[in-house]
Amino acid sequence: MRIIALLAALTIPVPVMAAGLNGIKGQDDRVEVAAGQYPWSAIGRLNNGMGGHCSGILIGPRLVVTAAHCLWNKKTRRPMPAESLRFVAGYDRGQYLAFTKVVETTIAPAWRFDAPYGAELAATDWALLQLAEPLGEQVGWVAVGTPPSAADWLVTVGYGQDKAHIPAAHLGCRLTGKLSSGVLTHDCDAVHGDSGAPVLVWRAGQPTLAAIHVATFGFGSGKYLGGAVAVSTFAAEARRMGAMEPGQPGRLSAPLDPALAVTAPKP
Repeated sequence: MRIIALLAALTIPVPVMAAGLNGIKGQDDRVEVAAGQYPWSAIGRLNNGMGGHCSGILIGPRLVVTAAHCLWNKKTRRPMPAESLRFVAGYDRGQYLAFTKVVETTIAPAWRFDAPYGAELAATDWALLQLAEPLGEQVGWVAVGTPPSAADWLVTVGYGQDKAHIPAAHLGCRLTGKLSSGVLTHDCDAVHGDSGAPVLVWRAGQPTLAAIHVATFGFGSGKYLGGAVAVSTFAAEARRMGAMEPGQPGRLSAPLDPALAVTAPKP
């Protein structure tokens, strides 16, 4: 995940080095969730074959969305080839529900791997991955929804650097604003490794994808907020490539728990 420092006016983003777990905003509110239960089963680690990983979510039987910057090879200074990537769904401490290789990547048209990372570039930080097998039939997928509002109760879940082997979720965080570039800001706890993690909103009792987490922004004086790309940015391309609605569990995943308090106010 990227760490970006913004001036008070939020007009001139300046990249800075990540220090510690800046994505944890005060108390760590992340909790472990059951990797085998829907919708957590549709979330997985995107392993790059070089020891690194990001997070991602299935939005159709063969389609995953993640952050574009996850596909950059810092050593070769080139994008990673699709065949080097593996999506591991329902991953938990070395066990998993299913995995397969990526066969094709579609990157946001305005994204530039070699450009300095700032708020403008973050707004284009998304990529769609076609999988070799229809993993969604086994583990489920989440429907592409609508962007979150300030009134929504958000859920983020991913595989952060300090919890790389379990799915860790922040249940009940909030949208805090929108930068001039279009990037959404939120107070969900998310760190390096959570890039590409879904920002979920429950609609009519079902989880839907509202955005993907891509960055952490620093505002000075120790204040940090998460940055996310709204689902509306890539929804049309995702549907063209195979995103399906409604979302559904897979044959290997436990069904959605209706008792999940997805509309409770943040404690």
